[in-house]
Amino acid sequence: MPRLSLKPDSSFFRKIVVGAVGARAVCDDMALLGHEFVELERGSTDSKLWKDVKRKRVRIPDLVCLRCGQRIECRAKTKNELAMSHSEQAERTWDYGMVPQDWIAFPVCKAINEAEHTVGRLADSISYWHERDWVQWQVSGYINYFSVDGFRSCLHTRSRTKGVTEGSENFVSWDATFSSRCGPVLSVDEASRKVKIGLEDGSRPHTWSIPKHCKLFVLEGDTVKERQIIAASVPPLHRDDLACPNVLPDKHIDALLSSRERTQRFTGIKLARILKLTDHESAAQELANDAEEDVYVRLEAASYLVSCCATPAEPTFRPYIDSGDPQTQLEAVIALGDAGTPDSVALLSNIISSGENPYFLMSAAAWSLGHIGSTKANDELVHAFASVDDSLRYEALENLVGVGCSSCDNLMRGLNSQDKDIVAGCAEALRQQERLPRPIIDGLLNRLKADEPNGWVVWLVSHLPREQVNTAIAELQRHSPELHYAVTLIWSFLDSWIAKHWELRPSARFPCDM
Repeated sequence: MPRLSLKPDSSFFRKIVVGAVGARAVCDDMALLGHEFVELERGSTDSKLWKDVKRKRVRIPDLVCLRCGQRIECRAKTKNELAMSHSEQAERTWDYGMVPQDWIAFPVCKAINEAEHTVGRLADSISYWHERDWVQWQVSGYINYFSVDGFRSCLHTRSRTKGVTEGSENFVSWDATFSSRCGPVLSVDEASRKVKIGLEDGSRPHTWSIPKHCKLFVLEGDTVKERQIIAASVPPLHRDDLACPNVLPDKHIDALLSSRERTQRFTGIKLARILKLTDHESAAQELANDAEEDVYVRLEAASYLVSCCATPAEPTFRPYIDSGDPQTQLEAVIALGDAGTPDSVALLSNIISSGENPYFLMSAAAWSLGHIGSTKANDELVHAFASVDDSLRYEALENLVGVGCSSCDNLMRGLNSQDKDIVAGCAEALRQQERLPRPIIDGLLNRLKADEPNGWVVWLVSHLPREQVNTAIAELQRHSPELHYAVTLIWSFLDSWIAKHWELRPSARFPCDM
């Protein structure tokens, strides 16, 4: 059994979320310094998991700046520590795939609000367990940055083995002292190895004792932030050194594409695709046609060719999609979504509708359509509500909700469908939108006032924010008292205590054929 298979779903998902929250915070932090960081490692800012197939990954920095080409590996933590996963296996070392000039960020993520709800029942021979966990995350304090070269120049000071629920891998760590407050550095005594820091209001100074093997990185008169490193065995990057030069070095993409390091080649072709640089077709063709090239790089080259060079998607991606390796199939579908062209949408739609593909592949196709977010892609997701596979319906629902308001017109049209499953899915996707645009709300209210309103429209309007529909609902009391009663009855349920954790009785969901 692979070690990672010992990691429970909930524990693994939580760690994925911490990583995504931390990576997003690094993007926001770096934007303050002029950078425009985007995902380099697919999924580094997302929490999507495919349980059936473990995604093939090249160990690669999480983020890359579109303006200067700087790469960042994000090692999000839940406490103050300079620690990284490490294995003696060549492709699992802490620095595998990174180059000396890459940066490593250590955001600290904190759960500031958490609520759990569980229910378990036993009725006759059927047992039922349902767990829900809501967590609000916040990146706490200062984000410390280092160069890969800085870490390589300092031997780690300790190592430990992760617990079984963490995958039983190893951690290596370097010593560091973090400030627990925001305030001025009142004194730095090199002889006694002590640093005194006050609070911003001038009260209650605190003195830190610094280990002899750690170097001090603050001076008297400096102002430090909470969680900022004041001493460590590895030198942190100064904030002034992190500013974006706002220009890619001359021939930077060419140098990346010709690099002997595969993560550099991957970075080069991905930057070329995102920046729509059409003058790298020859290099991309060479990468895509090289049978000895890593498949991750080849797929990114294929995505570039389809996206930037008008190469047809079907012949380019079909060999990967028909591969006997599920990991390659999965990555091919995601790379196809990155291309985002109309013929990519058509191919993704065929994957969903063929009825012959494994679920993980249809799930990846639905996810990719959601990330494309075009009108045609949204329509294909709406059509997926008619699938006989409930899991695929849920996948389509999640992705249409994730698309946001740009899918609302597709969903409004879907409410007119003759297929009851499509109508139900569109109503639920509209209900889950954070906030519907006013024209969509007005359109729903107009449908409610029709001679024979759709029952799903009644249900959907009942779930809209009250302040947006109160006047229209009040008018129904005179013209359509039955509709008014129906809406107010649903309101009564939504206002009741039972609505908070309501669900169908467990036996109603049990698969009858098991």
